[in-house]
Amino acid sequence: MILLSVAATLTLSPYFQLISHQYTARHGLPEQPVTAVRVHEGKVYCLAGDIYVLDGEGWQKATEAPFTAEQMRPSPPPKLEYPKRLYPHQQIPNFDGVPQCADRDAAGHWWIGTSRELIITNLDDYLLPIKPEPGGLPYFNVTAVACDHQTGWVWVGFSEGAAVLQEGKWRYFWGRRWLPGNRVYAIALDGSGGAWFATDKGVARIEARKMRLIEKAAHYERINAARHNRYGFTADCELLDPEDPTKFRYNATDNDGLWTSITVAAQSFRYAVTKDPEARALARQSMRAMLELAYKTGSPGFVARAIAREDEKNVNLSDFSPERWKPSPEKGWLWKTDTSSDELDGHYFAWYVYHELVADEEERKEIAAVCRAVTDRILKDGLLYIRPDGKRTTWGVWAPEYLNDKPWWWQERALNAMEILSHLRVAYHICGDPRYKDKYEELIQKHHYLLNAAEGRVNHPPEAINHSDDELWFLAYYPIVMLEKEPSRRALIQLSIERSWRAIRPERSPLYNFIYGLATGKPCDVEEAVQTLQRWPWDLRGWEVRNSHRTDLVISSSRSRAGWLISTTPLPPDERQGLKWNANPYRMDWGGSGHYEEYGGAFLIAYWLGRYHKFIEE
Repeated sequence: MILLSVAATLTLSPYFQLISHQYTARHGLPEQPVTAVRVHEGKVYCLAGDIYVLDGEGWQKATEAPFTAEQMRPSPPPKLEYPKRLYPHQQIPNFDGVPQCADRDAAGHWWIGTSRELIITNLDDYLLPIKPEPGGLPYFNVTAVACDHQTGWVWVGFSEGAAVLQEGKWRYFWGRRWLPGNRVYAIALDGSGGAWFATDKGVARIEARKMRLIEKAAHYERINAARHNRYGFTADCELLDPEDPTKFRYNATDNDGLWTSITVAAQSFRYAVTKDPEARALARQSMRAMLELAYKTGSPGFVARAIAREDEKNVNLSDFSPERWKPSPEKGWLWKTDTSSDELDGHYFAWYVYHELVADEEERKEIAAVCRAVTDRILKDGLLYIRPDGKRTTWGVWAPEYLNDKPWWWQERALNAMEILSHLRVAYHICGDPRYKDKYEELIQKHHYLLNAAEGRVNHPPEAINHSDDELWFLAYYPIVMLEKEPSRRALIQLSIERSWRAIRPERSPLYNFIYGLATGKPCDVEEAVQTLQRWPWDLRGWEVRNSHRTDLVISSSRSRAGWLISTTPLPPDERQGLKWNANPYRMDWGGSGHYEEYGGAFLIAYWLGRYHKFIEE
């Protein structure tokens, strides 16, 4: 594989990873609001009717507390008075707000939380309001404040969630990813950069743990190994008890091949960077699983969406029916049909990356044989993906008579043109069959597929935007960017990726940013990409997330293609769900009870691709 040059490599420093630890009735607290929390001489106390003290991972009634319940309650805030003097163009606080809490920073300023806003003052005639407005305070009703003199961070509690002010920007916490309850009564600093929260449903500590991204990658590797590796397939996971991750079931879904391809590529890049035998073994195991998707159907060149043993107990087979799940010619196995273009996008991507970075000679021959069978099937069936029963798959369509001639395929015209060009380029590179190069040339010269692809991502109307397609775009871009060197054709590929990236640039995706940088050689917002990796949540469980009540966000007048409320600005990953690259980062509200857990592949593919191509180093 040719390593394309990048402008500069960003050397990463350690950062603070925020990690939530939560305590409820399961840990010895009574089932009632916790109204105060305090750290004293290395011990943590809270007030929930009686005073409790943390002992290991459980809470006990404090028999000899060093203070009374009254002394534990936060001190009343200073009195606010209307200033006797107003400065030119001074922003005026909302004096309808009732002061509810306060703390003093190291510079002597009082931070006073009211029922309407946050006010900073020296208790003189100048009051600086931090208002609940777009880009401002995330919520209006401030119920707790704590100023950390060591970090300069200001922690704030609300009647709906909490936030911390870091380097001039707010980070917002809501829901069980961060807090046992969303009504915050009090905050106490932990002395190490984090904070303790007393809420209506228990106590939380948001720890600020200093680490490097490679340590975070290792954390996700452990999650994947524990609950997401189903004999090589990267599987979604259902937690039977969100508080006990040892009890779970795998989910075999429509996208087992695509998610596994992400793992193959991530571990291949990791192996290329580190030469760690574990990375090679994981890449090999997952590539083996992907090849089985081609073998278990019994139909040369047709890959299954997923496979499962007939007697497999610990797995949910998504939309199980005889129409969707077929018996394999190999006794004891089932396979899922109607494979989509999404899945094949992942297969060609994984074949290429693994072939270049990990495979030995025998593996290269085997990958070439499977790649040839799939590509030959697509060509034989007129650039359609035909099921073994003779029916066209729903989304396996790359034929000119569909993309160029059928109006209802307009949304797929550009993407599917790029997909098939990329697939043919990979097949020619891996297999060396001139037929694939000839078809590549034919699609460009006779059917203007490169011009189709140059249209880039669909952005209008807003309801047509499909974030799942963004992932498919960039997985298809990567191989063709690495393989197509002819300047005129490369220019149109660059035009396509420029148009696509321009629209999704605000999302700060490290995967998309790095691939854009490879394709164009231009600056690609590496710092913003790293910030996204840093903000990727430590906890990957699917807890309910709500943001539509926030005052710092603006709800778009448009809706998503599924009808969801969306923000005018994308949300960072630790303030939303959707921790795959196919998710909509503008979506404001998500359901969830913690019974679903994401795998860590989206982080790992972006991190290790960035390391391999020297956008970042540690």
